[in-house]
Amino acid sequence: MQGKLRFSMLLAAASVWCAGARAQMMVHAVTGVVKSINSPSTMEVAVEGGTTSEFNLSNKNVSLDFDNNLRADSVDASKFNHVGDFVVVYYYGFDSDQTAVAVKDLGAGPYKKVDGTVVNFDKHDRTMTIKDSAGKTEQIALSDHLVVDSGLKVQSGRTYDPEKGAQVRVTYTTAGAKNTAVFLRSWE
Repeated sequence: MQGKLRFSMLLAAASVWCAGARAQMMVHAVTGVVKSINSPSTMEVAVEGGTTSEFNLSNKNVSLDFDNNLRADSVDASKFNHVGDFVVVYYYGFDSDQTAVAVKDLGAGPYKKVDGTVVNFDKHDRTMTIKDSAGKTEQIALSDHLVVDSGLKVQSGRTYDPEKGAQVRVTYTTAGAKNTAVFLRSWE
């Protein structure tokens, strides 16, 4: 009887603890050019394919699953004010209900994009080789400040190890003969 009582009390305590636990919102990222900022409510960003996404600007106290290195390398979205810059927008939510939480300003560019498959990754040099649909290969360096969105989470480049065969879309800069990724979307 005492065992059942202890079990019941333990179950009740676990229920109270679970009810008090807060769910974390998963942070995602997208790149684009900031078209307008309507402080304090919204930001419009021109993203892939010429479409525009509108992000709510909020300073709500929401629990986020957001990489600390990426957070430290960005500005709170409600404080960002550089219209015309190419940026990474960190957000949570879906479709027409997306809330920007932070912005990483990448400046004016120029930036190139390539879609392809990872054919090689050199862990020592932190470079990957990708092959596009036409069979052309590009070698691209992965810096610590790279932003990676796998669809499941956003992480910094210092922890990303792409697997051979992964499908990626890479936004990168070119300096001399060296390509350096600034944003990578992966479909591993």
